[in-house]
Amino acid sequence: MPSVFTVASKEFSDIIKSKRFLILVTIFVLLVIVAQGTVYVSVSSSTQRALPRGFLGSIAYSLVTIMSYFAPIVGLALGFDVISGEREKGTLKIVLAQPIYRDMVFNGKFIAAFLSVSLAVLVSSVVNVGIAIVALGISPPPEDVVRLIIFMIFSILFAMTYYAISAFLSTATRRSSQSIIVGVILWAVFVFIIPVIASLVASALVPVSFTPQNITRSNATTFRPPEMQQYTSQMAARAQISSLINSFTPNYHFTSIAHYVLGVYAGAGTIAGGRIPTAPSSSASTSLVMNLFSAWPNILVLTTLTIVLFIASYTLFIRQEIR
Repeated sequence: MPSVFTVASKEFSDIIKSKRFLILVTIFVLLVIVAQGTVYVSVSSSTQRALPRGFLGSIAYSLVTIMSYFAPIVGLALGFDVISGEREKGTLKIVLAQPIYRDMVFNGKFIAAFLSVSLAVLVSSVVNVGIAIVALGISPPPEDVVRLIIFMIFSILFAMTYYAISAFLSTATRRSSQSIIVGVILWAVFVFIIPVIASLVASALVPVSFTPQNITRSNATTFRPPEMQQYTSQMAARAQISSLINSFTPNYHFTSIAHYVLGVYAGAGTIAGGRIPTAPSSSASTSLVMNLFSAWPNILVLTTLTIVLFIASYTLFIRQEIR
């Protein structure tokens, strides 16, 4: 009887040889080249030959931005027809007619997807880092290498979260077209709609009654009138409400993790529907262990969501009647 690893090996071979996988990786590599080319032009046109925040400061923002979009697309593209596609082709019934258990089929597909996602993230990240080294002439120190490796691990987790969403939809629906449509709609809701709703709700619940004018960074730190303090507290309340609403999306948790792993060098920003919190000036010297400890709630959410969706898909698949 074939083992789960035999099924995984066959599925992995089919995935990496498919046009879908090759096109996804190619598109991502092209996006990386464009992003790093933009960084190279900005560095070349400046008076400094290297960015002041080192290697990660040069590539972190573009890497996180692209990965925030690339990882969900890979997960959705690999999972939308994992069950429904074979059901439509009639191959699932033939496979299950062989001396092989259903759990081996499902687990083998999940392992193959994990290996494929890992390969895609590894290739894209290595290309990104390689181009940055050649174009910018900056070699990453050991700590930066460790941070990049950890970031790749969480990028794989992020992609597998979307794969789990897509696989559940593929198991629950009869047609792959339905699965991909619902998956893309969910992705759009997570990336575009919920952040807009969060911003509108925060603005409605906490109206800003004071707008500071003609306040520079130097005098803002030394002089804080009551109006400025009120404005600061109102903006902080808005940020808390917005973060609470955005926390219902996996994208928010990924960008938060990226902030703690890489963003202490790249600064704050809004990436793929999740706002990266502003790092204090001393955060660049914070140890990696402390960064990971701060990110553990976000890591827990992504891990739990992936596991729960996998169990739900597995249970549904085992109980389905295959015709």
